[in-house]
Amino acid sequence: MTRLFFWVLFSVISFQAGTIAQAGTLQAEKYVSVRLSADKTEVKPGDTVTLAIEQNIAPGWHVYWVNPGDSGIATTINWKSPEGLRADPILWPTPHKLPYGPLTNYGYEKQATLIQGVTLPNRLPEGAFDLMADIDLLVCQEICLPESHTVSLTLNGNIPGSSVDIQKARTHLPVDTGWEAQMRVEGDNIIVDLRTSQTDIFAKPETIEFFPEEWGIIHNSAPVTATRTDTGLTVVQKRGERALGDVPVSKAVLTYEDAQGMRKAVRVSILSEGGGDIATNALSTPDLALWQAAVLALLGGLILNLMPCVFPVLSIKALSLAKLGDKERAHARGYGIAYTLGILMSFAVIAGGLMALQAAGSEIGWGFQLQNPAVILGLTYLLFLMGLNLSGYFEFSGGWTNIGGSLVQKQGYAGSFFTGVLATLVATPCTAPFMGVAMGFALTQPPLQAMTVFMAMGLGLALPYLLLCFIPWLRKFLPRPGAWMDLFKQFLAFPMFLSSAWLVWVLAQQTDAITVFYALIGMVGLALIIWLVRHWPARIGVKILSGALILASASFILMTLVMPHPEKAEGALAVTTGDQNWESFTQSRLDQLLAQGDPVFVNMTAAWCITCKVNDNVAINVESTRAFFAEKGIRYLKGDWTNQNPEITKYLSAYGRSGVPIYVFYPARDENTGERPKEIILPQILTPAIVTNSLSGANVSE
Repeated sequence: MTRLFFWVLFSVISFQAGTIAQAGTLQAEKYVSVRLSADKTEVKPGDTVTLAIEQNIAPGWHVYWVNPGDSGIATTINWKSPEGLRADPILWPTPHKLPYGPLTNYGYEKQATLIQGVTLPNRLPEGAFDLMADIDLLVCQEICLPESHTVSLTLNGNIPGSSVDIQKARTHLPVDTGWEAQMRVEGDNIIVDLRTSQTDIFAKPETIEFFPEEWGIIHNSAPVTATRTDTGLTVVQKRGERALGDVPVSKAVLTYEDAQGMRKAVRVSILSEGGGDIATNALSTPDLALWQAAVLALLGGLILNLMPCVFPVLSIKALSLAKLGDKERAHARGYGIAYTLGILMSFAVIAGGLMALQAAGSEIGWGFQLQNPAVILGLTYLLFLMGLNLSGYFEFSGGWTNIGGSLVQKQGYAGSFFTGVLATLVATPCTAPFMGVAMGFALTQPPLQAMTVFMAMGLGLALPYLLLCFIPWLRKFLPRPGAWMDLFKQFLAFPMFLSSAWLVWVLAQQTDAITVFYALIGMVGLALIIWLVRHWPARIGVKILSGALILASASFILMTLVMPHPEKAEGALAVTTGDQNWESFTQSRLDQLLAQGDPVFVNMTAAWCITCKVNDNVAINVESTRAFFAEKGIRYLKGDWTNQNPEITKYLSAYGRSGVPIYVFYPARDENTGERPKEIILPQILTPAIVTNSLSGANVSE
């Protein structure tokens, strides 16, 4: 009899015993009392409130941790009101081992306080209202009894908060260190290698206990052996029945006694052996050398020029080269250098900001600036103005030329520099082959090596125009100047307008309808201002009116960006159809499907990622792929990174990636061995054949 079967049998017997007991003398008695308190009780819409869920447990009884161990069920909290409330993950106090015969469970006796943050909806009832939740738990002694509790707390009712209780409860939480550990299997044992320079806290390694937050990884009753090393700590414990491939990334709590004999705990991140492997790519990021990552970044940047978001900008620059006169050709190299500098400086600013924010603890990745509605709006207006200029609606003149007109006129060194900046901005939503691996490598390296990789990517983006500027004979392949150029320039306005329309759609996924309305009004206002200035440039009244329109537009835009918006839990994925064949990604849902042994396909996407959208419409959301998924019983999870989502960022990081798209397939568990083959990472550019061929060779259910 396997331990898993024993656990199921024990749970069933305990539940039946609890049911019988409830029907008899224990029917009216509960062994846990639950109390709800908050750090503040006077709130406004959109506020975040920290809550303490205090469980007082009868003597001799116990409740369970997030991983209950060999048997039991973790406490669950279901918030009922107010409607629209959003809850953060539960913060669990440090557990204790609870031996019961041959079993070892994890949980609490006497008292345990869970902490959970909640974000209130943007609309709240007038006056006092109740925060209410249903709490289900299993309380055990020699028998187990399921208990349900409904708790409530009145907010905005002139009742003081309980911040003191919450601060006290926080002292029982494990310290979230941010340390990382690698977990692997050696024979019958699980080996956890923790890297930290603070090994002095483990003065008594013999007192260390290991509590993984995922069930089934270790033999819970087996003894723990811990050894301090030069690089940190090594923990050894007998392995459980669950395959590590089912849990690529998880958390664990390490408890220990300090030099004074006080029990303390730290919480660390665990990467399982093979969790970051790329089965279909020989260049797995941990094994890359710096020069290899730089070459991949250069190739990725070069291919970016063919992406629909970048190609129009390159066409504009090539057009400007074709129009150069004999006297201007001597300046061609200067234009190429200025364009390259604009790209490299922009890459340096974005990459530097990304690394700094990640070092400060932010869960963000490449393209993070496009998760900001203000950046989206600014880029929308810039491309809209460029489209108006290219179409001939207006021309910059006089002092405007050296400020911003050179960007759309594409003349002079300043124009080339700012066009390089624009090329970088519009390239950010696109992902080319090789880029994901290179960026994932860069963000795990020290700053100098990381910046080297990003600079190589920027050089790849600049390289085609740079070569045209430095090698005159290449320009012979450009079409001869003529009247067609003005017509072609006007045609290039339409990709700019399409890009603006797409960015407005992205804005709609990030905010709400009123913001989109004001954004569109702002575009109309810009066109009206330009029309007024064109037709009555010298009139004082026109200048005053134009200034007023600019201020009004800016005020409306600022107001809509800073005011609270209804939550968009799934961003662009909120719009679904009746024949939808996917579920929204959460790590808990993925873990559940993997535990069941199902084959799972994970697609990480974003509304601003053009490559993602092309792959979705060309290769994934097509009848042949949908039929293949249905035939093979493949479960499909889609994660939306349009807005910042730390859970998705952590998932990307686990596979050495810092941006979307990423497509991961988890084959079904082998029925004979019980093991799941390694996951497969598909290429970043897909076709239906690539999807079906990549998945057909794997172990999928029939």
